[in-house]
Amino acid sequence: MRQRFSEEQFSGLAISLGIFAALIALGLYAYLGTFSRYGSDDYCLSAFFLQSNLINAMIQRYFIASSRYTNIIFIGLADKLLGWHNVAILPALMLVLFVWGLFLFLKEMDEWIEMGWSRGMMLFLSLLLVYFSVSQAPNLYETLYWRAGMTSHFAPLVLIPFFGAFLIRQIRKAKEHSPALWIPTACFIIPFLIGGLSEPPTALMITVLFLGTCAAWWLGKPASLSDSRSSTRDDAYYRRSILMILFWSLLGAMTALIVMALAPANSIRMQTPPPGPIELTFRIVNFPLYFIVDTLRTLPIPTFVSVAVPALLFYVKYAHPSQGLSKETRYRLGLLIILVLMFTYLFIAASFAPSAYGQSYPAARARFIGRLLLTASFMTVGGLLGLLIVQLRIQIFQSAYLRGFAILALMILAVYPLRTAWRLFGEIPTYQQRAAAWDLREAEIYRMKAEGDQDLIVRFLRNEKTQDLGDHADFRLNRCAAALYGVKSILAIPMDD
Repeated sequence: MRQRFSEEQFSGLAISLGIFAALIALGLYAYLGTFSRYGSDDYCLSAFFLQSNLINAMIQRYFIASSRYTNIIFIGLADKLLGWHNVAILPALMLVLFVWGLFLFLKEMDEWIEMGWSRGMMLFLSLLLVYFSVSQAPNLYETLYWRAGMTSHFAPLVLIPFFGAFLIRQIRKAKEHSPALWIPTACFIIPFLIGGLSEPPTALMITVLFLGTCAAWWLGKPASLSDSRSSTRDDAYYRRSILMILFWSLLGAMTALIVMALAPANSIRMQTPPPGPIELTFRIVNFPLYFIVDTLRTLPIPTFVSVAVPALLFYVKYAHPSQGLSKETRYRLGLLIILVLMFTYLFIAASFAPSAYGQSYPAARARFIGRLLLTASFMTVGGLLGLLIVQLRIQIFQSAYLRGFAILALMILAVYPLRTAWRLFGEIPTYQQRAAAWDLREAEIYRMKAEGDQDLIVRFLRNEKTQDLGDHADFRLNRCAAALYGVKSILAIPMDD
């Protein structure tokens, strides 16, 4: 008992070190976000809310500009609640919400299937998933720091864990009493609103909810997931409640995808005709495979660490099983690893399908959802491997020396995010200079406006990461910027001084 208490102390220390390291890295990502400024479509998305009739303007946008009907509301709320500098606040806010949502999701999972995880462990796993996903993002700037891209490809992934936690909580409560009338309504509205942000997360939600509905239907006795013994009648009511919750959620997500698919603006966004059924199937099957192989080839060290840390953590936590698993149960544990990998491939394929239909291989910012899914898969497989190793009745795996080595390795790998933090620290001056140049130009705009100028000529920002204003007054971004600053026209030209 004294040895086990000592091991738990050291494993707790490793978790604390991991939380500290991940917080430092994510804190620097958030700090870099404070240097974000308006760029490219940000001007027009904010200028959209200057329209006198918001409803008519939104309908017009749906017909001629974009099928994504919720992201403009998201940006409008950000403008109203966070002010002019919301683009510098949103990255940090989104990172905090992402970790919080994943933590709540794991907490609900822990209460549902009684995993016995501490809050520190759940926080550590949540931070790790966000850290590995963000640090390996195919295009971090367009995914997190550019508001237009973040709204469509990062924000929905932040909101989905909150929705998942809500669903699990309602499924747990359904065992005690039938869901209230507002719950199916909420189950429909929430995925409908999240789905309106972008097509890839909506396709993912549809796939997950469809599989969940099928599982609840075919299992027949959801109560068998718990240890309680309820009557057959109670089981039927419980199953019916679960199916109702999942069905309305699935209907909400499918409605969102249908609304976006029928948008007339899609003819503008799709510059080439959609592929035929054979070509589309080929793309959906091969794009995830290419993405996974490319990840293993270009990111071997982060991939190894994302598998090794959960494996060591779960091995150390469950290194003293009170009762060994049977051979059949160990076989099922190995089968579960295979199923996780298979479902990961399926989920990535579902999230890539809208891009495969519309524009071939997904753009870098649209691949972030694949990065998140693949990272979650690596971590899950690592945890399952740690559990499997614990249950293998091999003497070396039960050795106190191996457990001590595993704790030491866990401590070392837990601080891996500090490596990223060191790199990010060196990038701060670049972000500062880019923000300073933007702020200088904005100060010049306000000065010229105060002097009575309405047709402004300003400096072109060479180091803008997305797209800057142009040298034609009728250019789309120029017209939007002029509306935002309240002047007739703005031109941006290169200036030496």
